[in-house]
Amino acid sequence: MREVTTPVARPGLRERKKLLTRQAILDSAERLFEERGFDGVTVAQIADAANVSVKTLFTYFDTKEDLVFADEHLLSDAIIDAVRSREPGQSALAAVRDFLQQLARRDGGSGLEGYHQAVGQVASLHSRLLLLFERYENALAPVLAEETGAAPGDPRAYLAATQLIGLLRLITSPEMLERVQASPEAERTDTLVHWIGEIADHLGQGLAEYAVRPASADH
Repeated sequence: MREVTTPVARPGLRERKKLLTRQAILDSAERLFEERGFDGVTVAQIADAANVSVKTLFTYFDTKEDLVFADEHLLSDAIIDAVRSREPGQSALAAVRDFLQQLARRDGGSGLEGYHQAVGQVASLHSRLLLLFERYENALAPVLAEETGAAPGDPRAYLAATQLIGLLRLITSPEMLERVQASPEAERTDTLVHWIGEIADHLGQGLAEYAVRPASADH
């Protein structure tokens, strides 16, 4: 018997216009933040660049900070998808490493620099950024518990999720930016990809042999 499928309803004209307006606001905000930094741009300037009024902008976003984190779930969803769709025999760590390296190859050093120019050092966004990473960890942990057959809320799954999202936190850190910028511009993508691999390898080795205090010379 032929399978009956339900057609997916296409958004109406009104809804499509709303989506286009929202995206125009986000695109303008991203461009201006990268050009001038978060604190160097006003909501009025973003609205003007998107050809909307400030009142219209605030019907889509409650705060200026929301413009930075409006689609924060997309990266979390992509990381989770990378873990769920990994090849047999591949670890979750390898899946996240590969995903981040692919992201680095696509955006390269310019993507990392753009991130820091826009929001990386903005004090007013720091607490929101920490909340974002916590949400990523909380989203990934149940997936890892399910993948390993552990009970929901298993502490090991949350520890692993914290470490895996820690890879993302580290490659967006000022220290990583400094290392990438120390390379010639043409080599910055390769430098970022290399460091993602180095960090993942270190994480894979665990902490059992890390920072072991040497025996005292007196003994």
